[in-house]
Amino acid sequence: MTRKRTISILSAAMLVVALIAVGAWQRWMSGSWHDAEVTVLLPPGLATSELADTLSMQLPDGGRRVVEHLKMRDWTTRLKPGRYTFPAHETVKQSATRLVTGQREPVKVIIPSGRDVGPVAGATARRIFADSNDVAELFMQDSMRWRIVPNTYEMWWETDVDGLADRVLREHEAWWTEDRLAAARALGLSPREVTVLASIVQAETAVIAEAPQVAGLYLNRLKKGMALQADPTLIFALNDPSIRRVLDIHKEVDSPYNTYKHRGLPPGPI
Repeated sequence: MTRKRTISILSAAMLVVALIAVGAWQRWMSGSWHDAEVTVLLPPGLATSELADTLSMQLPDGGRRVVEHLKMRDWTTRLKPGRYTFPAHETVKQSATRLVTGQREPVKVIIPSGRDVGPVAGATARRIFADSNDVAELFMQDSMRWRIVPNTYEMWWETDVDGLADRVLREHEAWWTEDRLAAARALGLSPREVTVLASIVQAETAVIAEAPQVAGLYLNRLKKGMALQADPTLIFALNDPSIRRVLDIHKEVDSPYNTYKHRGLPPGPI
């Protein structure tokens, strides 16, 4: 066999091996790695190597192919935090691409109404990355409390307390349309004052039909510069919802929410 023929055969063999390798690689990438839907949570604040390790720990056995694919393509540095859901039978390539392009799943976050900040903060923090204690601290601020619009929101799972604060403020701005602002101005009140007054009226009566009458009573007292003398504000100040009858001793509590001592509206909703 001549040297030239030997080189030709080896070249052909190398070409065949390369084609086989490429074909295997394509099948490996296009093949499914799981039979059921898989969800993983990649927390924010981690180094890229830690994100890769966290991903590996959450994926089922077949998921190692996704991690290997990320490493082979040097994509681990492009991993993004979030909640990712991989549909059943998704290919290795599709899953890897999902991770590095940030195709994460939003979550529905319920911010309920309520007088007790603890349960409201707990319900809010349950489906995002924010710590419930941090959320409670945020919601207890008078400057924030009146801006909270109870509703169900779509957020990213990796949202922290700062991101939550930004979202609450954006929703507050969107809720106060020009028509609602005009209605507040017609009463001589700011949006904050309307919100605070509404919380007192809501606490005063559970009967919707009675709300306008109760609101009118308090509005008249505000216009006359009188103290509101609203029992629900005392109960809030004392942090004792078990109180059913307000006594004179309760009226001595030292709090800006004591509307027997302080004229005008309290600093935040109750």
